[in-house]
Amino acid sequence: MRRRLKSAGLWLLVLALAAGSMALPWMVCRGYDRELFAQPRTRPATDLALSAAARENGFVSQLYERQRLLGGWSEGWEALEGEAAGAAAENARETLLELMALENLPDGARQTVGEALAQSGQGLAWRDEMGFVRVWLGDVYLITEPVTGLPARLSVYGPADAPADPMALLEEWRALLGVDVLPDWEETQTVQAGATELRSVQGRLRLQVCAAHETFLLEAASFS
Repeated sequence: MRRRLKSAGLWLLVLALAAGSMALPWMVCRGYDRELFAQPRTRPATDLALSAAARENGFVSQLYERQRLLGGWSEGWEALEGEAAGAAAENARETLLELMALENLPDGARQTVGEALAQSGQGLAWRDEMGFVRVWLGDVYLITEPVTGLPARLSVYGPADAPADPMALLEEWRALLGVDVLPDWEETQTVQAGATELRSVQGRLRLQVCAAHETFLLEAASFS
């Protein structure tokens, strides 16, 4: 009887070790998957619609890939919470400080951004599957691109005074984004009231400034 109990105990031990060895890879892979999917999944643009210079530019290529994958700026966002939301808000504040340094930014937009920066709360934050981050602070919305961290869209709600020289502001912002390396920028006509726009066909990229309906907008977006 003792021999049988001893044998049964050994078998139970062997089965427990086998189960543990089978579970270990699953636990490791599950932890790896969590870490993997928590990171921004950037994709290099390989479409021949972009010039070589555009494909090599992180800002241009990521905006192009996002447009192909998710569409417009209203699509694909998931809310951030806790430390992730706090980090997003802190990064947004740094980016907004850089934007306030633009000499041609209208006074009304500058004032509203300054008021948002003065608030103590962290606001609200979202991220899409490519890693783009959207933050709402006060009356300011900001979207940043994941590879360079540069601002892709600034929306300021409140007094929407137009810039004194919209083209000068676009050129200043174009230099900040590092997309002035594209050689084919041209001003284009737009039906949107209060808007001025530059386009690069080689980069499938448009830059627009617009002040209308109590909203100031500074936006970079891809087009097909």
